[in-house]
Amino acid sequence: MLSRTAENLFWSARYIERADSLARLLEVGYRISLIPNTERGYTNEWESILETSGTRNEYLKKHKTISKEKIIFYLLFESENSSSVKNCIKTARENIRMVRTAVTLEVWNAVNSSYHELDKNMRDTKSLLKELPEIIEWIKKQVNLIRGTILNTQLINDGYDFLILGTYFERADFTARIINVKYFILLPSINYVGGDIDNFQWSLMLRSISSFRAFKWAYGGQEISYTKIIDFLILNMTCPRSLIFSVEKINHHLGRLSKFYKQTSSSNKKIGLMYKNIKNLNADKITEIGLHEFLKSFIEEINFVYKKFEQKYFFGLET
Repeated sequence: MLSRTAENLFWSARYIERADSLARLLEVGYRISLIPNTERGYTNEWESILETSGTRNEYLKKHKTISKEKIIFYLLFESENSSSVKNCIKTARENIRMVRTAVTLEVWNAVNSSYHELDKNMRDTKSLLKELPEIIEWIKKQVNLIRGTILNTQLINDGYDFLILGTYFERADFTARIINVKYFILLPSINYVGGDIDNFQWSLMLRSISSFRAFKWAYGGQEISYTKIIDFLILNMTCPRSLIFSVEKINHHLGRLSKFYKQTSSSNKKIGLMYKNIKNLNADKITEIGLHEFLKSFIEEINFVYKKFEQKYFFGLET
């Protein structure tokens, strides 16, 4: 496969996953904003949403002050924000359009119709705050439609591997960031760890990533706790949004590419080491390391793997 085609497939899937992630991130902010904060709390969860999305500096250049309504529009529809949901779906569509022969007609139709429907929704929106829950649900529904179409219609070849890798590189990065924003920014004080506020915020976060019921299944209906959350969202292979699940998927599909092209790379070796190390962890070990420190290190490592993967398959700089 041509490197340009591989790159288009990878980034189309990554941008689709990013649109889903931004919608879920907005849902976290929306749900948390519905509950009263404490005097010692971080009083602007919306600024933390900007921090997590990596767009805070760009937003402040345009708007100067923090405004819930402006943040929501900026992350959903802002044309000048390259990572807005609208631009993510638009860019995914452009990438797919350039490699139409590498995807099925069903995949193209799912992406294309999602873009046009989102554009229509933006024009028809009367009150963004009032309609935000419905917009978020629509985005998640469309992403699931696109993802399901890829899984059910694409040939399982190297192009498929690049699509799946785009999804899980983005998901690994986002899951780590959303756990970090909850623990490091939104929690009002270290004194609240393990308390009602802490556990309630964890439950909201689980709901926002569609994992609340799955968590209850995994732990037999037990109460939410800090250690169980670490186990579920970082170490539980049965949770499709856990870090270990994403790492295993990346490891698997990089391995498939190595066999397909009969070549290996440093990205294969690094992700294999990451997978081995994370399998040997438990919640207590992560607590000893420090959750924030662990997540920061994880994000740096997964980005290193991506850089090596990019050099190998998109730029041809690694032999």
